Amino acid sequence: MSEDIQAGKVDCVVVDKVDRLSRSLLDLARLVEVFEKHHVSFVSVTQQFNTATSMRRLVLNALLSFAQFEREIIGQRIRDKIAATRRKRRWSGGVPILGYDADRSNGSPRLAVIAGEAARVREMFQLYLSLGSLLPVADELARRTWRNKEWKTKKGRGNGRSAVRQKARCTRC
Repeated sequence: MSEDIQAGKVDCVVVDKVDRLSRSLLDLARLVEVFEKHHVSFVSVTQQFNTATSMRRLVLNALLSFAQFEREIIGQRIRDKIAATRRKRRWSGGVPILGYDADRSNGSPRLAVIAGEAARVREMFQLYLSLGSLLPVADELARRTWRNKEWKTKKGRGNGRSAVRQKARCTRC
């Protein structure tokens, strides 16, 4: 959009609500500067405002400050909820990591420890402590032909890859 504005292809930007363009006050201030520099109008369909006067820009900045605050509060609530879920050993979705599996037997899914996998994870940590670096650990796991956790998608497709470290390809060579 910025390239089209600078090329003179855009004369008006229309949004449903201001926070759909950006919830960051700093980002929107930069965009409004670009709009003004290239004589581009900025219109919100559901919110009556414009940026023609300093008072109207103040109202826009206040509105965006609240939008940014709301975004940060929502993010913090989500992080807190995920942390609380994990503290209760409940499964919050996704693919369970090595050492755990989702136990759905009693209603709410919980993470259950898989003894064999957990022992292997502990051994991996011990390898790291004794070898002191990840690359030698990856080489040792490849030598042992240990594999990552295998799982199936809802469609029944199997996933999981071997722990063999693939050599990095140098793009500059």
